[in-house]
Amino acid sequence: MTNFKKHLVLVLFLLGYAGGFNCLVWAQEPLRLEKPRLPTDAFSAGPGSSEVAAWFENGEGTGETKTIHVIGRGTIYSDNVARARENAIADALQGVVEKAIGLLISPSSVVQDFQLLSDRVYNQTKEFIDGYKVLIESKSGRYYRVLVRATVSMKTVQDKLSSVGILTMHKGVPAVMFFLSEQNLGETAPQYWWRQTPPSVDLSAAENVFSEYMRKKGFIIVDRTAPGGDVQLGPEYWDSELSDDAAAKLGRELGADLVIVGKAVARYSEEVSDNDMKSIQATVSTRAITADTGLMIASSQRTNSLARRDDSAEGSEAIILSASAVAQDLTRQIVAKWGEGVRNPVLVELVVKGIKEYADFVKFRRHLRNDIRGVRNVYLRSISADGAKMDVDIMGNARILADELMLQPFENLAVNIFEVSEKGVKLELIPSRTPDS
Repeated sequence: MTNFKKHLVLVLFLLGYAGGFNCLVWAQEPLRLEKPRLPTDAFSAGPGSSEVAAWFENGEGTGETKTIHVIGRGTIYSDNVARARENAIADALQGVVEKAIGLLISPSSVVQDFQLLSDRVYNQTKEFIDGYKVLIESKSGRYYRVLVRATVSMKTVQDKLSSVGILTMHKGVPAVMFFLSEQNLGETAPQYWWRQTPPSVDLSAAENVFSEYMRKKGFIIVDRTAPGGDVQLGPEYWDSELSDDAAAKLGRELGADLVIVGKAVARYSEEVSDNDMKSIQATVSTRAITADTGLMIASSQRTNSLARRDDSAEGSEAIILSASAVAQDLTRQIVAKWGEGVRNPVLVELVVKGIKEYADFVKFRRHLRNDIRGVRNVYLRSISADGAKMDVDIMGNARILADELMLQPFENLAVNIFEVSEKGVKLELIPSRTPDS
């Protein structure tokens, strides 16, 4: 759709929305982004003082910025049109931030953390908006409306959500495991933990950088020694560069949602002009693979160089420099991609065993439809003496459904989940009634 058609659609929307405007102003000049200038009382007018409608141009912007169009409204008090316009712009910009947050976390997380978002995020709109332009504005009765085109910094929003603790594992951030080989100066071959028996507990320079950074961002780092170190690995794990399928399989067995596969290599590069100086170059390349499907959802590579005067200098400094840049870039990609997967509605197959009485199943299905976060509908496919099969329409995936079921108290029932796969969840209902005395 051309820009003209988009604007035409919005004009028609505005006309119908207001029931007839007294005036309509088009911003026909070239877009010049303004830094937000928000009135101090822009968000204190109380409930019902504003309304927001937004439409997204998903094709615009990079992974770090998004361009969003939002309609904001301000109420005209005592014929003060200028203040109403300011409030309408502030309303629109807050709507931009709200929609940007919706691109990073699930709707259930927005509901659950609404108070925290209100206290720590929504009132800091100016931090996230890189610039905006009022495209259309209109006065209609006691309201003033504006159509604002704004550029929002997704990285800043993500960092803010992480700093206040909203981007955490139970809200859709995956548990991560690392398969990173590393070859430092003077080493003839890469070093990697999965070829050792038992697996090495020592972290390489690159893995240590990734672990510290992603843990601070709310990720759960899987302990590779948790099973006791007795995992027997076949020939597919003898190489320093694992295939995506091999890494995903082992990560899945050890409880990871996502595996980071890659390598870090440090070497001497061309001599610098000073004969006493040596240049050390380090390259870190990685890719993020989902453990359940083996699909790559993110990748990043960086090369950095350092100059050192003595021959005893190690390549770890250069590796750390490259790994730091890769960790930040890869994490941003993962959060964006994983968030999309959490928000997309999917049908999860739910197999229910142990139905002793039909009334128990009816109660369970009612709880499932009404009380489990993200569930939009439940479709019964079949029921028999062996159990029932249902399709659950959920904003998430099978793992999220299983987690929510484990946290949900069911009346006179306990839930034993014995299988979770990409396709669905299998569970058993266990009556927990107290016998009549």
